Amino acid sequence: MGFFRYFRSRNVPAGIINAHRRDFIRTQTMKGALGFALALGYFSYVGAPFGVEALVLLGLIAPLGLAKLAKLPIRMRVLEATALALYAGLITLLSALTGGLSSLFLVWLMLVPLEGALSGRSRKVLFSGLFALACPLILLAMHLTGMLPPSRLTGTTIYTVGLSLFVAMIQATLIAIAAHHRRVEASLAAEQGEARYRFLAEHAMDLITSHAADGRILFASPASFSLLGYRPEEMAGMNISVLTHHEDANTIALAFEGAGRNRHAVSAEVRLKRKDGGYVWIELRCRPAGGAHAEGSDVVAVSRDITERKAHERALIEARDLAEDASRAKSRFLANMSHELRTPLNAIIGFSEVMTREMFGPVGGPRYQEYSRLINESGSHLLELINSILDMSKIEAGRFELALEEFDLEDVTNQALRFVKLLAERQAIVLDFSIAPSAKKIYADRRAVMQILINLLSNGVKFTPARGSVHVSAKAGLEGVEIAVSDTGRGIPEESLKRLGQPFEQVENEYTRSKEGTGLGLALVRALSHLHGGSMELESVLGAGTTVRVHLPRASLTSETVVAA
Repeated sequence: MGFFRYFRSRNVPAGIINAHRRDFIRTQTMKGALGFALALGYFSYVGAPFGVEALVLLGLIAPLGLAKLAKLPIRMRVLEATALALYAGLITLLSALTGGLSSLFLVWLMLVPLEGALSGRSRKVLFSGLFALACPLILLAMHLTGMLPPSRLTGTTIYTVGLSLFVAMIQATLIAIAAHHRRVEASLAAEQGEARYRFLAEHAMDLITSHAADGRILFASPASFSLLGYRPEEMAGMNISVLTHHEDANTIALAFEGAGRNRHAVSAEVRLKRKDGGYVWIELRCRPAGGAHAEGSDVVAVSRDITERKAHERALIEARDLAEDASRAKSRFLANMSHELRTPLNAIIGFSEVMTREMFGPVGGPRYQEYSRLINESGSHLLELINSILDMSKIEAGRFELALEEFDLEDVTNQALRFVKLLAERQAIVLDFSIAPSAKKIYADRRAVMQILINLLSNGVKFTPARGSVHVSAKAGLEGVEIAVSDTGRGIPEESLKRLGQPFEQVENEYTRSKEGTGLGLALVRALSHLHGGSMELESVLGAGTTVRVHLPRASLTSETVVAA
């Protein structure tokens, strides 16, 4: 055994020696040792070897070389085929030197197919049988052509017959031992595999079941109790259709048909009935037992509890439906509000404008003049708020479409300044602007740019103390057009800058609480700049003022992007 252990472990790369290779090394080593002893006895009896006999000597000890080569990463098919060919060739040479077809060594040919059977491959058994048949055919051809040399044995004695049978029996015993060892190892591996899979099945959280072609349960893992409340022995013999929710009966039938009849893996999500009467959602994965090409129609299924996931999905669907209902309700509300409020507001603004301008003669007193102006301003402010809400709703719904065109930014800036001029004059706030020549003509949505400027100017005038200033500037470069509105107001705290720009967000302090507004101005500016592919940036220093920069990257007429568009 120490001799065999040497060949199994010494200088053998990891992963090379397995059970099959160990059996091959053991068998070839013993055959080589026996052949070496036989060669010594043969040549001590016959005499000194000549050329062909020296070749026979090499053939007798060749199995030792094969045992050594088996330590290298050489395919077993090559080693086994070489061993069979050498063995058949050795018998042919020995028979040719000892009488041809009358040689006692021909009895060894019966061992060639047996050794081929050790490989476990039918093709190798066929090749070994062909090698065994080729030996007597070669000897017959040599005999008929006169190429058969004279026998080196002086005569057949009981000793030579006994020796030949003794060697054949030893080799047959070696083959039988190797075959038995191979069978024992295969049986042990099968038992270990079965124990491993049984352990996995018994401790798996998922339910593993085996089914007949009609869905009848043949085996159920212990997870059946935690999943469905049934013990494995209770489920044996039950049909899966009995446990399935009636709405999912067709789904599970198609799954088992695909796995059992069509021989491919199928997944399905169905509800199974628990022993207490409730239902549990499972993800069923079934596949043909033994693989896609195996015979039979049995099915192996793995069932996983997905009740919690289904509850989350149902909650998400309900939340989505609620959100869609709320969105539709909001849209209906805004549409109704637009219709109900715009009509009277237009009338209020129109009549107050007639009174303010005294189109039909004097109103009759200075207080009437003041009241009419207040009506006009309040109506205009309310209309502005409604338009802002409607614009924001359109943007959020993805229905705000830009109408890109080339226009004069200076004209639009003048119009926006006139919109806030009256409020600025009341607080003695200076309004001015500077438009760079390269930014005088831009390519954008005129109405959106007007809305951006009005919102920024309104905020600047609203939050700038008396005798302050608000400045509008614009410049164009390689990165597009930048519009900036700066004021000398009170500024914004740094911790509030991140919140501004979100809908309905405002800075809360004792100064801003007295100012009107909904917090949509900067949100609209940010949204409109994003629609242009740009961005909005806020810069503010407490006590020094605020600057809002709007970047419109595709608005410059010198930009390659706009030219290409």
